[in-house]
Amino acid sequence: MAAHRCALLLALVHASAALAPVLPRHRSLTRPTRLRGMFDFIADAFKNEQFDDRRATARHILVKTLDECDSVMGEIAQGMPFADAAAKFSTCPSAKSGGSLGSFEPGKMVREFDEVCFDPEVPVGEVTGPVRTQFGYHLILVEDRFQNMDRTEGSSVF
Repeated sequence: MAAHRCALLLALVHASAALAPVLPRHRSLTRPTRLRGMFDFIADAFKNEQFDDRRATARHILVKTLDECDSVMGEIAQGMPFADAAAKFSTCPSAKSGGSLGSFEPGKMVREFDEVCFDPEVPVGEVTGPVRTQFGYHLILVEDRFQNMDRTEGSSVF
């Protein structure tokens, strides 16, 4: 009986060895190789390659024509506060809140708008424009640019 068990066990080991994948002899066993497996999506989820943790806070004034935009810029240059000018002249629903768009990350606004808000060359606290988009002409006031520390690696939150 024990001999039969031993023979059966030996046959199973031999059969499983025959089914095991064989590594080519030319590969170095000391050099790491990249094996793609069914759980790689877990590792990929933590890469953060497509996540952009920059954020900006901005206000804007939206008007239909370039002439209107120049007129509003003149009012601001004469001392009218940006929020008041937005409330008076902007055609965007954000006019009710002084043109405030709150805090947002890249990709949440139209491309032309994002280019201004996240361009480090554009000074914070100064009116920029006119910027033409599919909606009309904008005067943009970037109030702040910052890293979203709640989601940045190395944050003290975790």
